[in-house]
Amino acid sequence: MSLPAFKALMTHTVNLRKLSRNVAGDFSTIATIPNLKGFVQYDSTLVIKEKNETFIHASAIVFLQDNCGIDDNYPYWMVDETSPHTKSNLEVLKVNRIDDPQTGDTHHFELICR
Repeated sequence: MSLPAFKALMTHTVNLRKLSRNVAGDFSTIATIPNLKGFVQYDSTLVIKEKNETFIHASAIVFLQDNCGIDDNYPYWMVDETSPHTKSNLEVLKVNRIDDPQTGDTHHFELICR
C-alpha cells in the first residue's frame, strides 16, 4: 500500500503512554506522546508473543505511522484512544515494526493490545 493511501487510513487519534514498573510491580506513566494519528482495529485474535510460540489473546491492533516515537525495544506501553471512540488502558503486549521491503525503512508499527 502506498504511503499516502496508508496515511489516509489513519483516522483515529490515540495517546501513547510509556510506563515504568516499580519493584512492587506497579506501573506509572513516565512519558506521554499525545494526539497521534493511527487506526485501531478491534477484534479478538490470537497472536504469537515470542518466538517460543506463546499464544496470547489480543483485543485490538493499533496501527501507527513510522514517526510515532515508539521505542519497539521498550517493554511497557499503554494506548488510549481518544477519537472517534474513547477506550483507555489498552495494554501493549507486542510491538511489530513493519518495514518497507523495497527501501528497508520503517513503514509503520502494529501494536498488539488487550
